Amino acid sequence: MFRAINPQPRPASRACSCRQQMLSAHIPNSKHRRTASITQAASGSSSSSKSGASYGIFVISASPVCAEAVAVAGADWICLDAQHGAVGYETLNQMLGCTAAYPAKRIVRVGGPDDRYGIQQALDLGAEGVMVPLVNSRADAEQAVSYCRFPPDGQRSVAYPVRAVYRKG
Repeated sequence: MFRAINPQPRPASRACSCRQQMLSAHIPNSKHRRTASITQAASGSSSSSKSGASYGIFVISASPVCAEAVAVAGADWICLDAQHGAVGYETLNQMLGCTAAYPAKRIVRVGGPDDRYGIQQALDLGAEGVMVPLVNSRADAEQAVSYCRFPPDGQRSVAYPVRAVYRKG
């Protein structure tokens, strides 16, 4: 089992600031909106609570062991990349399962606003949120949000048993 050697809060770095600028640059008329969603998902984590910054990592490997190592190391959030990474349904299920016991928030990057199956599968398997790339219009954003919500507010289907029900009730 891995343990963080020095669990002191990490200082904000220039790289973090550049990453926030890069993420927010893709959203017209929304300063830091995408970055804020990740930060909000990680609120309450140990290192983000004092400085306001959250620290995480994208996992593009299809290895549940790598995902768990990141969770154990003390990241505030983990983004499992199902868009560019080699992560399929079965692997995503294993990765979300093996990281569930740790405080890191689990975000899944899906294929885009029209990836209904990917969005629903990530949430059903227990992800705390999804990162939806390629949102270029209000209609794209509304479509992606509708796949996250159950009727009458959205189009997400219900399937039992799923990990999301066990964890969140």
